[in-house]
Amino acid sequence: MPLNQQRYFDSLTTMLREPGTDSVKARANFALVVYWVSRDTVKARQCIEEGRRLSKGSSFLYGLSYAHEGYLYYGSDIDRSETAFKRADSVLSPYPTKDAYQIRANVWINLAVIQQRKDDDRTYIDYVLNKAIPLASKAGDSTILASQYVGVGVAFMNIEQYDKAETYLNNAIRIYKSIHASGPKLISAYNRAGENYICLEKYEEAKRTVDEVKPLLAPYPESELYAGHYMVEGLYYHHQQQYATAIKCFDKGMAAAKGPNKVYAIQEIQFYKVKSLLAAKIYGPAKDILLELMQDEDVMSLNSSRLEIYEGLAESYSGLGEMKPAYEWLKQSRHLSDSLHESDVANDINALEMKYQRAESQKRIIALEGKNAQAALSAKNSRLYSWLFASTSLFLLVVATFALLYYRSNRKLLAQKEVNHVQQLIEIEQQQRLKFGQAVLQGEEQERHRLARDLHDGLGGMLAAVKLNLSGQLSGVETKQTELRKIIGQVDSSVTELRRIAHNMMPVNLLKFGLETALRDMCESLMTKQLTIDFQAYGISRTLPEQKQVHIYRIVQEMLVNAIRHGEADNIIVQCNQDGNTFLITLEDNGKGFDTAISGKGIGLSNIRNRVGFLDGNIEITSVINEGTTINIELHVG
Repeated sequence: MPLNQQRYFDSLTTMLREPGTDSVKARANFALVVYWVSRDTVKARQCIEEGRRLSKGSSFLYGLSYAHEGYLYYGSDIDRSETAFKRADSVLSPYPTKDAYQIRANVWINLAVIQQRKDDDRTYIDYVLNKAIPLASKAGDSTILASQYVGVGVAFMNIEQYDKAETYLNNAIRIYKSIHASGPKLISAYNRAGENYICLEKYEEAKRTVDEVKPLLAPYPESELYAGHYMVEGLYYHHQQQYATAIKCFDKGMAAAKGPNKVYAIQEIQFYKVKSLLAAKIYGPAKDILLELMQDEDVMSLNSSRLEIYEGLAESYSGLGEMKPAYEWLKQSRHLSDSLHESDVANDINALEMKYQRAESQKRIIALEGKNAQAALSAKNSRLYSWLFASTSLFLLVVATFALLYYRSNRKLLAQKEVNHVQQLIEIEQQQRLKFGQAVLQGEEQERHRLARDLHDGLGGMLAAVKLNLSGQLSGVETKQTELRKIIGQVDSSVTELRRIAHNMMPVNLLKFGLETALRDMCESLMTKQLTIDFQAYGISRTLPEQKQVHIYRIVQEMLVNAIRHGEADNIIVQCNQDGNTFLITLEDNGKGFDTAISGKGIGLSNIRNRVGFLDGNIEITSVINEGTTINIELHVG
């Protein structure tokens, strides 16, 4: 179908109004079927009937009419479509002309796609390679030959041989470009190539095809080819983990779907959209789409589609926290998968049995012929039969063994999938525990903040007032000055200790001067004649949220306490580095080290790990006994 559909329609209707032969007008009517089939099937049928009336007994034009009748029912009744296409090929086969070869080549392409829709990829490839391509070669039509290359490429995509598909699709694009083919054919080839690049995980090449199609489609906003274009673009963004953008692309693709393949195009895009919704953890809409797809008999007739729907529903209900239906759908998917593999094994065994029966029949025929032969030939044939029987039996045994191994392998794969699902449920539980731990940490920090404020502003102020009152009494009570000075000293020490405790619970420097200054002051306050701490900071932002600054401060504080108290280190290096949304902490000490497998589960390290988990980070601890400890932490502070 041309991109400029209105011009295509106008030119054909003009041809019908102007004087001309009946055969020309018959062809114009047949061509209008392509325009009307996606808009008004009644008018499309009328065009076929009018074209046949004008054909006046021409068998060639009658064959052409059946080719267009097959196209009319292509999207609504594939059995009727297949019958019409085969009749068209039968009527046109006596004509050794380029026109007939071109029409028949297109007919076999459509017949091949019908087989593909019946989930018969083998027949699809047979029709394309042994029917369509030879006819296109006879026609000498590069356009049709290129379309056959696209068809073969799609066939190899369906059997997951994407590297072979890439070769055929690239050849098709090269031919279309060299002959300046019409936009729809080139765009269709680009869309298929982009989809294949996604399967090959060549995402940049896929994006390149999307970018090359955009200017070709831009002048024709109503073209149905936008459906394939948006589908490939959505697949690209899905694999870039930009799921929201991918979902928008898939919605555009479904809105653009038109023509006889509209239903199938929408269903294909819906399956891709479900994958993006599940990846984005948008489980409700994913479930609704899958339940809608279940209502379509054609979709549910394909085992692969049913299996994908069952697995998707299991994941959707699991994500929604509805474990009972999740388990039921998971059980159905496992049952279907087992049935499919058992069916494959049964088919293999039946095929082997047929081969065996054929071999037995052949043996009996040879035996009957041998009865009429000479005695010498009978003995020779007898040895031949024994050899044939032994070879056939050995062959059957080998193939049956491979079939059994294949079945067992798939059973193991299914068991592993079930284990993976259980692991997913465990991970969900772990995430809930992490959220609980994060809430505890946050509450603990808020309580520290409140207690520090109360100690400093409340009890600290009271002790300071006591000190002032006692100091004021010194001048008037000379006999008790020594004892009062002792009490004042004790109060002064209490105030200092109180300030130290309050500072540890919520450092003032952190709130006033920022994280880097607070960390540096903490390192300096811990240094003694026997302990050296080298603090190095690079690029720490003053705009980090206060809560994240507090967590980073507590992590470094806990690391230093562990190194001094438990590691007994006398030389410590602390590095803090911020690169955008990534904050890196490294601590190295020369302490006595520890066995990370045995001693790495204390309260101090647990607090560090909880805070690292709160900031969605990673921690790596390397320690050798008597050789020190190195801790590397990566935090996400965006």
